[in-house]
Amino acid sequence: MTATTLLRNKSIRKVYYLINLIPVSDPLNSENLEIQKTIMNSQPLFNNLVVGKESLTDEDIIEENNRNVEYGEKMFHLKKDAECVGLVTYLPQNPHDNCTWIGLLIIHNEHERNGIGTIAIELLEEKLKEHNIDKVRLCVQFGNIKGASFWNKHGFNKISSGFDNHKNQIDIYEKVLATFNYL
Repeated sequence: MTATTLLRNKSIRKVYYLINLIPVSDPLNSENLEIQKTIMNSQPLFNNLVVGKESLTDEDIIEENNRNVEYGEKMFHLKKDAECVGLVTYLPQNPHDNCTWIGLLIIHNEHERNGIGTIAIELLEEKLKEHNIDKVRLCVQFGNIKGASFWNKHGFNKISSGFDNHKNQIDIYEKVLATFNYL
């Protein structure tokens, strides 16, 4: 099952795109590794903030995926029409605090600032609600002003600070997901 929505490009032409959140069953196969590497390496400033280098190798991605898969992380490709333009991951239950965490939302730099990240969050939140998840957390690396602004704009509030598994200083954000009970 895929989550889908339409996104209206904010240009004068009013072009519509079909946006899909596609589950990835094997993040370590060669095709998925190449997709991850292409998208991740289109964002060298983010990579530098997180892992201290601008470009990731297959080995870097495999190491990160192995650790995350052990925890039960779910990965999705974010597709615009038929093209993979981003990645979304979430951890249904973080073993450290038993909360659901968004691990990654990254959009290929050629597709940034078109509203795709906003649609990705909406699609992911729908999926989380389908699984009766009523709040979600994430971290933003210290110095990632663009990331902090994005998450604030989408209803996430800073609840604490700490360090990630790469020993980077982070701010932890949380959002209570709106639920509706129809009687």
